[in-house]
Amino acid sequence: MSPVRLIILLVAAGAAIAAVFLVRSVQAPAPAAAAAAAAPAEAAKPVEIPTKQVLVANNKIPVGKFVAADDLRWQEWPASANIESFIEQEKQPEGLEKMVGAVARYDLVVGEPVTTSKLVHPGTAGFMAVMLTPGMRAVSVEIAAETASGGFIQPNDRVDVIVTREVQATNANGGQSGGMQNIRSDLILSNIRVLAIDATYGAPEVKGEEAAPQAGQGQVIIGSRATLELTERDATLLNTAKKAGEIALTLRSIADLQSPQGATSVGRVYRDGVSQDAEGVRVYRYGTETVSTAPAG
Repeated sequence: MSPVRLIILLVAAGAAIAAVFLVRSVQAPAPAAAAAAAAPAEAAKPVEIPTKQVLVANNKIPVGKFVAADDLRWQEWPASANIESFIEQEKQPEGLEKMVGAVARYDLVVGEPVTTSKLVHPGTAGFMAVMLTPGMRAVSVEIAAETASGGFIQPNDRVDVIVTREVQATNANGGQSGGMQNIRSDLILSNIRVLAIDATYGAPEVKGEEAAPQAGQGQVIIGSRATLELTERDATLLNTAKKAGEIALTLRSIADLQSPQGATSVGRVYRDGVSQDAEGVRVYRYGTETVSTAPAG
């Protein structure tokens, strides 16, 4: 081999070796980067969000339920949620205790924040509408102790409604007869729920030993107005009966609450104006009772 060719081969081999070292040096990481890659990645630190204690529902609270202490709890809530209707523990430390005994105006799910618009206290605006059974109406009627079982009727009791009125009765000679036979009492509504007596929505509170009833005595509510829960049609019946005569309430036994509720057969006569029986068709117009000669059917 000639010396020139040998020199060329040596130069080519040296260039190849230099190229290999050059490529390795480019691909190798920097010392700091290599150290960072070798070190384990540090865990990301959680971001702390400021919180506050907010009153929420501890249980599911349906509409119309009286709230108990176990139905509510304090729960952490983002401090950035600055909603004025929320009940915050820092601003209202006794907020939970104050809401016990209120009634839910809306359904609340577990964990839902409680607001003053969702719970209403007895005696405040909107409370009676919450107390009503869906589809029912609240109707008030004037009462007295002698026409309301001596004051022993309380809210949530069940009563019968009686109307006493004067009727035009005739004697055998065709003239009007006097005396007690011109007075008639009819049971028109049966097993009716009492919502309130005056502004009292529950049993009277006992405040101190001096106010407690003595042995053998019970607490009574002497009021001048009773609020009853009626259907829409029975509400019209009661308003008609108030014009016809004097209304009295009779207290029902607690063991007799499964009886039919609402207008009796006589009450339907007052409400609808017509009743059919074996004697014929009985019609009430303007407080006057007449019976047709044609048989019913």
